[in-house]
Amino acid sequence: MPKLIVTSRYLKSGSGKKKQLYHYVKYIATREGSVPIPNANETAPATKNQQELISSLLNDFPDSKELFEYEDYQKDPTVKNGSALISEILDRNMDRLTSRENYVGYLANRPGAVKFGSHGLFSQSDEPINLEKVAKEIANHGGNVWTHVVSLRRDNAQAMGYDNLKAWRELVKRQIPNIAKNQKIDMANLKWYAAFHDKKTNPHVHIIVYSDNEREGFLTNHGIEKIRSGFANDIYADELHNLYAQQTDLRNLMKKESEQLMQKLADNISQNDVDNAELIDLVAKLHEQLNSSKGKKVYGYLKADVKKTVDEIFIRLSENESIQKMYSLWCEMEQQKHDVYSSAKLQFPKLADNKEFKSVKNMIIRTVLDMNSPVVDIEIEEPELTAEEFTCSNESAVTVDIDDEPQSKYYLKWSTAYKEACKIIYNKQSKLEDFQKAEQLLLNESRSGNVLAIQDLGKLYSTDKLGEKDEKKSFSFYEEAFQGFMEIEPDSDFMFPYEPKFDGQIMKPVNMRSYVWYRIGKMHCYGLGTEQDYAQSFEWFLKSAHEGNKSAQYSLANLYYYGNGVEKDLSQAFWWYRKSSEQGQPYASYAVAQMYSKGEYVAENKETAQRYYKAALSGFLELESKDQADDNLYYKLGAMYKNGLGTEIDIPKAIEYFEKSTENMWSTYQLGRLYLFGAEELEKDKEKAVEWLTKSANDGNEYAQNMLDNMAQFENTILANTIFALFANLCKCIEDDYTQKYKSVRHTVDSRLRRMIRQKKQSFGIKDEQSQSYEQS
Repeated sequence: MPKLIVTSRYLKSGSGKKKQLYHYVKYIATREGSVPIPNANETAPATKNQQELISSLLNDFPDSKELFEYEDYQKDPTVKNGSALISEILDRNMDRLTSRENYVGYLANRPGAVKFGSHGLFSQSDEPINLEKVAKEIANHGGNVWTHVVSLRRDNAQAMGYDNLKAWRELVKRQIPNIAKNQKIDMANLKWYAAFHDKKTNPHVHIIVYSDNEREGFLTNHGIEKIRSGFANDIYADELHNLYAQQTDLRNLMKKESEQLMQKLADNISQNDVDNAELIDLVAKLHEQLNSSKGKKVYGYLKADVKKTVDEIFIRLSENESIQKMYSLWCEMEQQKHDVYSSAKLQFPKLADNKEFKSVKNMIIRTVLDMNSPVVDIEIEEPELTAEEFTCSNESAVTVDIDDEPQSKYYLKWSTAYKEACKIIYNKQSKLEDFQKAEQLLLNESRSGNVLAIQDLGKLYSTDKLGEKDEKKSFSFYEEAFQGFMEIEPDSDFMFPYEPKFDGQIMKPVNMRSYVWYRIGKMHCYGLGTEQDYAQSFEWFLKSAHEGNKSAQYSLANLYYYGNGVEKDLSQAFWWYRKSSEQGQPYASYAVAQMYSKGEYVAENKETAQRYYKAALSGFLELESKDQADDNLYYKLGAMYKNGLGTEIDIPKAIEYFEKSTENMWSTYQLGRLYLFGAEELEKDKEKAVEWLTKSANDGNEYAQNMLDNMAQFENTILANTIFALFANLCKCIEDDYTQKYKSVRHTVDSRLRRMIRQKKQSFGIKDEQSQSYEQS
């Protein structure tokens, strides 16, 4: 028998006086079955009248057989248990026996209703509820009104702490968003009221839910199951947590089956023995269909014939013996979890028909789309802040009064000459003579001690913009720049980094220490003018990040993400990436998107990932508009348009950006693949493909060279690898579905502990900013 009972149904309008139901109201008032019989032996067998009434009630309300009291009566059909069953059936079905208005009054004032003020009705707010007004409002509501009853046995309620009004009210408030979601009601329109009945045998809560918008809301059997599951996961979070832990052996079997399948497929591919002719034909067919399809490459937007191909691929994948074993294990674990709150045995559909795995269809589409053009996500160094950007992000800059002028010959200034040199260097149209002009502008600035110009000379000489690279000269300028930053650091809270905008303007000193700390940290991080030292860069980035510098926050997150200079910590990486993203740092937004897309630290969420990708794309395009984009950034923009990250897929736009960054071997590699296999709005062109792949290979890309060497059989290999990827991704979908559910339950348990810690901190007046941020993620 389940430990939790949740019943949900539509509360009909009108009097409800149907003869076959309403007669119970009068009947139970005059027969001994309705209340315990005075002076009767409660352990005696149920009376004939009780038996007849119970039989009639069960006939009219067959779902009553799910009640705790029915189980007790079946085991021991005594006067006491019979009376308790009759009472509970009538209580559960009072919404069917009377009008809406009377039902609200019954919930608020029946014996056992725990008072929340003058009556038992409560809602989201602590404000007193006008019972008469609410009853009339619900009675006159022209739309649908639903009722939910959530019930626990007394022993379970006490064990789980649900033996009081406060616990039940907080439970309902936590579950209201889930109820609204599954009843298709906008939270802004949701109205709800509830009452806790502290019944001796089974404490329970009645909930009434409806929408201000009378046309809004409906509830399906699937929605009812989700509502029931939500309450169960909340109430029995600790117990479900233990259940997941006990299911380790089943999960290990699932993982082992997946690994064996992958090994078998990999062996077959290496021996050119891929015995999946039908599946290969379907994948090739889908690839052609997707390339010729317009609009979104999402299952719901595709034409019927393309959907049919996707469905057939899913069916073929699910027929694999190993996949069937994994799905069988998944079903077994789902049933065990369901047994916590229901005695019903679930009927599982075939894998390809199971709505829990509808995302597999879009996975198939993505895998086939990506089969010819995987994008290598390279880590790129973001451009330094310009004067304008720093001004915008330094609203808290303060005027500092000091007695002594700085002693160092070095200084930091976004001068007119320096900004002109930067504009030339970033301009894709610049030629040798332009770069030579930029060199002279920077040299003049460097001679007067401008550390920004000195470092950029180090960067300029490390490229071939002036001819051959000059590593010796590059290091010399980097070394001087590092020395200069270290010298100005003690006085960096008193600087004049900007030039006057007009003659006679008096410039106030600005606190630039967080920016200087960031630049020093960056030089340690990349080994510019000093030994590469991640531990030192961590210390400088950390100081600057705490001062609010968005670039330092992003760089600090990178150290945490990759485990450089500090122990790898994805939670800290995510937190600092998001702090930086909130200040408009596009690289940080891209990193947050990647973590949501891959399900790293946070639960995988493609919609949230797209939102952050969109913010990143906007920021990257803004950098481009300011002439601050280099080949690496153009490559990233091309990849985003090619894969629809933060935007719709736009192959012509992707090609445009790849062609802007042909000094990047990955851009030419992508161009080669695109022309070799074709894409939407792009015809295959083997001659162009070879041209771009050759350039990429000459620049040192071994993947491009491998493609050139094996071009004849490459398409068949790609198809075989795609089959492998499809099976791998399907295995991951089955494994991850259960892992995410486990994480969800664990998060509920952990959030309770965090809540207790936060309350304790608040009692001492300690602000817990970081834990608050985690809970919002």
